[in-house]
Amino acid sequence: MSIREDYQALTEKQLNAWKVQSEQFKTGAAQMEAHAKVQYEQALALLHTKQEEAWDNFHKMKNASETAWGQLKANMDKAGAELKDAAERMTTQFKK
Repeated sequence: MSIREDYQALTEKQLNAWKVQSEQFKTGAAQMEAHAKVQYEQALALLHTKQEEAWDNFHKMKNASETAWGQLKANMDKAGAELKDAAERMTTQFKK
């Protein structure tokens, strides 16, 4: 083989190796996307749960007697804080 043929053969071999590596990265990215989607859906489900809890507490508080209102207000404050935290986590975690 001539120098030119040797060079072309080595170059082709390296290009094929990079192609294989690129495909592996692509597969890895697809798996990461699927994993990120699962995490996003889990975080979204948690957010919805916290929203439902907050609305339940709100309705209970709204219709409560004066004696029960204080405790329900505390529950509402806690539910509101948890909902805020869940929303902020989604915003920061999936802000890409």
